[in-house]
Amino acid sequence: MKNLIILASLFVSIGCIGQEKNLLTVGDPAPAIHYSKWLKGQPFKPDQKDMVYVYEFWATWCGPCVAAMPHLSQMARKYKGKAHIVGVNVWEKTQGKPYESAIPAVEKFVTASGSRMDYNVIVDNNAQEMGNNWLRAAGQNGIPSTFVIKNGIIQWIGHPHYLEGPLDSLVNGTFDLPAFKQVYTKAQQASVLQSARLNRILKAIKDATDSADFTMLESAVENGSKEIPFIKGALQAKMFEALLTKKSAREAFAYADTILKEFPDMKTGLALIVLDQNKLDKVSYTKAIQWLKESDVNSIILDKMADGYLKMGDYKSAIITMEEAVLKGREELKDQRYSGRVFEYTVEGYKKKLNEIKSKIN
Repeated sequence: MKNLIILASLFVSIGCIGQEKNLLTVGDPAPAIHYSKWLKGQPFKPDQKDMVYVYEFWATWCGPCVAAMPHLSQMARKYKGKAHIVGVNVWEKTQGKPYESAIPAVEKFVTASGSRMDYNVIVDNNAQEMGNNWLRAAGQNGIPSTFVIKNGIIQWIGHPHYLEGPLDSLVNGTFDLPAFKQVYTKAQQASVLQSARLNRILKAIKDATDSADFTMLESAVENGSKEIPFIKGALQAKMFEALLTKKSAREAFAYADTILKEFPDMKTGLALIVLDQNKLDKVSYTKAIQWLKESDVNSIILDKMADGYLKMGDYKSAIITMEEAVLKGREELKDQRYSGRVFEYTVEGYKKKLNEIKSKIN
């Protein structure tokens, strides 16, 4: 599963080639703040002298973003009156719709998160000015990513996990901007080179997939895996998906056997690829469900398994599985491990889905 998360993050970066020159960086004036809606907290202008402004970019689908929220909330409380922390929602998956179509889902997530997000929250606009003019302009092609501003100047850029030290020194007036800029510039240049390599590899994968050229795709996966070994499993997952959707399920699952010999923890990720497809044969869905049963089964996984049963027309199994999802979801609401992943509205959604399935066989 980790490899698929890596791949999802990497594909966000496609289209960023050419941004190597004149990157937004530490020491530059901060870009303007543009958003579609201020979801939490009282709106303000970031123009107060010596106030520190923290902009943490996140999305509801981003596990590391969700994990960082309690720590950000602690810092928001600790530095109240000295620093403003703002969660900036970007890069939601809107299936081609205007970005602002994501607002209701994001708002529901923020409301349900309660004190886990004890800071200001805004949502990017249809032009995605925050994602483009801040993240992409700085060569930041992954989230979470945090920008810290003081007196209109970018002081620090990094992962929120490492924020507290710089934030403390900025609040206390002891932060050494020139020293950090020197370190950050070297890291940023290295990151740009790595991003260029990733974009080249991912473009080759995408081009081969789009043209259904499996010889070219196999070569692109092999070459990319040699160049950057840690993304091998993720690239192979794309090959699996291409075989499944553009060639044959038989060849796809034979290829999956090869993947799982080296990356046995990818069963869940490959299963979700299968269950996202429509009009596959029952054998494919059954195999995917079996893979999920062999994983750490939670309510989210059970919900996906029910989708597989529905696509096979097995309503009885879908009902049994959704009943399990409801029970599991109720347990997870009390389990800190699922904070930020399972909410009251998640369980209500399971109940609604269960009732809809039952109504189809009555």
